[in-house]
Amino acid sequence: MKHLHAIALTLSLSAPALVTASESASFSGAVTGENLYVANAGEVILTFLFKEAAFSNDLFLEGNPNAILNNQTAVVGTQYSLGNFEAGQLLSFSMLVNGVESYFTGAASRNIDNTIHAAYSESIGNTIQVGFEDLFQGGDSDYDDLVFSLTNVYAATAPVSPVSEPETYAMFMAGLGLMGWSARRRQQK
Repeated sequence: MKHLHAIALTLSLSAPALVTASESASFSGAVTGENLYVANAGEVILTFLFKEAAFSNDLFLEGNPNAILNNQTAVVGTQYSLGNFEAGQLLSFSMLVNGVESYFTGAASRNIDNTIHAAYSESIGNTIQVGFEDLFQGGDSDYDDLVFSLTNVYAATAPVSPVSEPETYAMFMAGLGLMGWSARRRQQK
């Protein structure tokens, strides 16, 4: 019986690996031209997911002269801390293709070919996947030439005003209550 359980465990652990090994990575996202913004004050983590490009692409966070990663040498699953940011701060990325041409996240007008080169998956919590297209005028438009995820980020046309936490409202109401109680006590004296 122990051998049967060991065989079943081995098969169950190896089955997902067999399936994923035969599948090709793909990216599914919306091409909207939106910008990326920090959701909450704090750290933003980038995780390299995969690449399907033959070209060598370096990824940059605009404002930083050092490449975050290269799609040909980065190891899948590697995480990179981009640093700490304020809520609502714009994060713009560029991808340098073969050391020749750069393409940017956001609106098509930011790119030399007036084409959107970054697509975003639907945000899950404050995590979003970004896929870049590295060919002039969108090439094959599969946005899988360099794919990564970001934590603490969302995509929008403009930053969203932070919504106060319920605790903030509770403290505000408690403060109003104390002020009212204090004023009533003064009137009674």
